[in-house]
Amino acid sequence: TIIIIKNIWFMRLFSSLLKYIFFRIDDLAYKKWNNKPFSIKPISNKEKYYELWNEASLKKNPEVDQYEENTGFKIDKDWLNNLALRTQIVIKKSELNYAHGKVLYSSLREYISKNQKNLENIVILETGTARGFSSLCMAKALNDSNKSGSILTFDVLPHTKKIYWNCVTDHLEGAITRQKLLEPWKNLIEKYIFFYQGYSNIELKKIGLERINFAFLDGAHTYEDVLFEFKIIEKHQEKGDIIVLDDYNEKLFPGIVKAVNEISDQFGYEIKIIKSFNDRSYVIAKKTY
Repeated sequence: TIIIIKNIWFMRLFSSLLKYIFFRIDDLAYKKWNNKPFSIKPISNKEKYYELWNEASLKKNPEVDQYEENTGFKIDKDWLNNLALRTQIVIKKSELNYAHGKVLYSSLREYISKNQKNLENIVILETGTARGFSSLCMAKALNDSNKSGSILTFDVLPHTKKIYWNCVTDHLEGAITRQKLLEPWKNLIEKYIFFYQGYSNIELKKIGLERINFAFLDGAHTYEDVLFEFKIIEKHQEKGDIIVLDDYNEKLFPGIVKAVNEISDQFGYEIKIIKSFNDRSYVIAKKTY
């Protein structure tokens, strides 16, 4: 009896030690992302963010607009622009462009309309959550379609740690969590979205999903990372299921272009490319068998 008690005590101590080590390693792995990764203070003044917002909202996207018309589903413009103010209007060298929100919304709504009878619960996977813009556009598509579903979104950025997000809220609210940043859309988030912090090449191996109906890949932009994420997802897809990729650009992201070409040639996905301004394009890959 004494030996058994000692063994139980030892196993509990060993288990506690392993948990401590695991959490310490996890903290170290994401330390740079949890400790104000964009900046330690606001980058610019709030007037600059509003100026950029006004400019970005007026940009023309003929091919994206035509795609919306072709699908028959168009996201509410005011809703999209209000979301973009907190999640897409940032200080950076490249021109601001959040047309991928339109592409995701229209693509998902069209997918739902064409598969309405065969879908009870839609599972969506996203890599590259960032500030949550894309996840919320997809959540709105589910909600507007009156469809149940789950959006699993992965990023190295934290969801519940206070950081400066390089957006207008840095001036309005200071350092805040992503949870606080997205509070105006709390109802959609609680209904559909699950946030995960982690590297996709580690975390995606752990998911136990039977089916992934729809996916958006916007995490790491290397050939190896994109193809790794794709191969995990395509095993859980059926004919007609969709994967959308951002930043299809030979000059800036040749790895994405190389991966998309391989997806088309070797994995039975039909590829549609939608061009936007500033040489940015979006890829819609549909599984054909």
